[in-house]
Amino acid sequence: MDPKNNRALAVSDAGTVPELINSSGRGVDAYTLAKFGDCTISLELMVPKGSNSGVYVMGEYEVQVFDSFGKKKVGAGDIGGLYGAAAPKTNAAKAPGQWQSLVIEFQAPRFKDGKKTSNALFKKVTLNGTVIHENVEMKGPTPSGVSGREAATGPLMFQGDPSTSSIDSPRISTMRSICLSSVTKQGPKL
Repeated sequence: MDPKNNRALAVSDAGTVPELINSSGRGVDAYTLAKFGDCTISLELMVPKGSNSGVYVMGEYEVQVFDSFGKKKVGAGDIGGLYGAAAPKTNAAKAPGQWQSLVIEFQAPRFKDGKKTSNALFKKVTLNGTVIHENVEMKGPTPSGVSGREAATGPLMFQGDPSTSSIDSPRISTMRSICLSSVTKQGPKL
């Protein structure tokens, strides 16, 4: 996310040493230390056969990463699905082991005087050049998010459990400059 700072992620507690893939072969969650609100997230990902993972926008709203190649009918639990909320319009998945592109245009929930005034909105989600979601409102956070609470900003989380996927070249664009800090294993401070 910051080509000049390769220590821009925190990993969840994986034992005594922070590790992205642990000895049992399972992944661990990785978080940005910076928090984001409205943003566009662009990344490349490789999904192994049978893999199940996710990208949590603001640590709370999951875009599913799942081996869905070849499925005729996809649901909210398939690649690009907004977990628990909306299935992709179409299956744009590539075969396992191939690099895929994912672009997420996101609007954070709005708050005034501590009360939510509008829900989070996935303005557009594009997988491999195909628009799979437009203007999908999220009524609340996805189960298994970082805190289970909605806020105006939050970290980006790459889910590593129950299985792993490869992520390359993650980029986040916002209306302000972003400075990312060093890696830590404690996860985000919310």
